[in-house]
Amino acid sequence: MEQENVQTKEKPYRVRIIILSAILLTLVVSAVVGGVYVYRIFMKPESLFEDGSVIQIPEQTALAPAFDVPINRTPANTSAPATLVPTEAPVDPEASEKQGILNILLAGIDAYENGKTTSGTMPHTDVMMVIAINFDEGTVDLITLPRDTMTTAPGHSGIYKLNGVFNVGLNGKFKSSGKADDLADGFALTCRAAEEWLGGITIPYYYGVDFQAVIDIVDTLGGIDYDVDQSFTSMSGKRKYGTGMHHLDGDAVMGYLRIRQSADGLDSSRTARQRRMLVAIFNKLKTEGTMSQIPALISAANSGIYTNTTLAQTTALVNYASNLNSDNIRTRAMYGEIGDIEYDWRYVYVDQQNRIDLIKEVYGIDAEPVGLCTRQYERWLHKIGFVTIKRLHQIEKVLTKVQEMKNAGETFTDKQISLYGDCYNDYLDLKETFDAYCEELQSIYVGTNWREKKNSQSKWTDEQKAQDKVLTEKETTYYNHLKELSEQARASLTQLADSIGYRGISWSIKDIWYKDTDINEVYVNFG
Repeated sequence: MEQENVQTKEKPYRVRIIILSAILLTLVVSAVVGGVYVYRIFMKPESLFEDGSVIQIPEQTALAPAFDVPINRTPANTSAPATLVPTEAPVDPEASEKQGILNILLAGIDAYENGKTTSGTMPHTDVMMVIAINFDEGTVDLITLPRDTMTTAPGHSGIYKLNGVFNVGLNGKFKSSGKADDLADGFALTCRAAEEWLGGITIPYYYGVDFQAVIDIVDTLGGIDYDVDQSFTSMSGKRKYGTGMHHLDGDAVMGYLRIRQSADGLDSSRTARQRRMLVAIFNKLKTEGTMSQIPALISAANSGIYTNTTLAQTTALVNYASNLNSDNIRTRAMYGEIGDIEYDWRYVYVDQQNRIDLIKEVYGIDAEPVGLCTRQYERWLHKIGFVTIKRLHQIEKVLTKVQEMKNAGETFTDKQISLYGDCYNDYLDLKETFDAYCEELQSIYVGTNWREKKNSQSKWTDEQKAQDKVLTEKETTYYNHLKELSEQARASLTQLADSIGYRGISWSIKDIWYKDTDINEVYVNFG
């Protein structure tokens, strides 16, 4: 069950995306549509999405050597007791995936048309919902992903929150020209990250909407009649609303969607309110003439909508939605424990059983746990992981410099080449050992959540005590081994750097870890 995420600096709550409105806003009705498209749009909409292209993100790999040096190192030994490691075999998503499902990411951006944001200097995708449209069964599943999920950004180094992956794709810069192409990389990378949380399911399409667009949507619709379950203040702060039936304009709806505190103190209640509002807007669009509202909706919010779908695809989705009964819209959410402020950022550690069950229900896939998203792994990173990542990147900078010098025609002495070979071998040894240890510990941590319980009345069993002893010894061994390899690599790197006149090596983490681009490739500002 989700708990309230209280930031060190309180930020207004972000809008939950409004699925059908976001889809409708991207539609520009064509004056002339070919007969084939008419048939496919109205009779076979799924056929328009058969050729969905996915932007592939290259995986990060070790640097190739600049010289033909002998490789001499010992692989890390990561054998672990069977009781600590999950025994399930990896699952191929395509082997058991239900057919006829189209996945679309709906992303709510905490930004306005004037470029202002509600959190720091960067906008984030603070609402992420995967829409799973099952054309075969005539159903739609709305899957909410926690914005603060501890995750990686595919193809990039570092640890991020899920809502910050968007910024990594933009290289940390918000381009506010209003053109969809400006934000395409951010949305594409967010889709790739979301795919990992859905067990490898492909998400080829996206719709994005900003705060101002949501306000404009609701106002153009003439507002929403809604039974408010909790008092709140409108987004502008100009009006307060009590419980009961109200007619809400865009300013009011945004205020309602951004309520941070729930009456029962549970974030699951807050997300449930978002889904009820979504259904209310859907029902209004359907009962009051959906198609007739489209031109006005587009005119009202044409600068706040982003998508990689085509005109025909969006038209097909609108038609499909107009024939969909709201009873066939199923709402689901991943959830998990909220981390405390021990390590700077507040994360959600996703409940793996909930995630696995959800993926099985919607897609028919037996997904594996994600060991990265655990409190224990975060502690491991702070203990030795971030320092190791920092040192690996410093080594890579010097090795890359040698490659650049060689490409520029620089000649090297036998001594320099020998030093390079020593440094490169130490680099591979440290990198491969670190990767192996991290992978193993992740697989262990997902099965030892009991280790994190702080309830004094919850006592460990004798078996858990024995496992904890084994795991603690393993963590200590790995920690000491990585320190040893790191110091060895540092010594060889220093000799190589001196021999080529390289200056500027930095071994210490600058400021806070997530501001150091040797650790997190892109600095994401949540201030």
